[in-house]
Amino acid sequence: MGDTHVAALTSALAVAMNARTNQLAQHHVDDMRTKAEELLPREHQAYPVIMAFATQYELHRRNPEQLAELGRTLEMGIRMAVAPASPELPFRRDIDG
Repeated sequence: MGDTHVAALTSALAVAMNARTNQLAQHHVDDMRTKAEELLPREHQAYPVIMAFATQYELHRRNPEQLAELGRTLEMGIRMAVAPASPELPFRRDIDG
């Protein structure tokens, strides 16, 4: 993940936290959307999550409870997008090996 991805994802996490605490302004969402469009490839897992949040913000920007839920969804989506993939084991292992 390059520095440009980090900038876009950090912006999205900041928006998620602002949404959860009812401190979100339109310019925060606009900045996040612009960074995602400029810095993230369209196939990045976080891209559709960010765009969905930006769209939903327009519909629910005056509803603090819905914004808090959208913020939680955005944060979870970003965290899932950057989480390392768990290795697939070819067989089951238990405590005895």
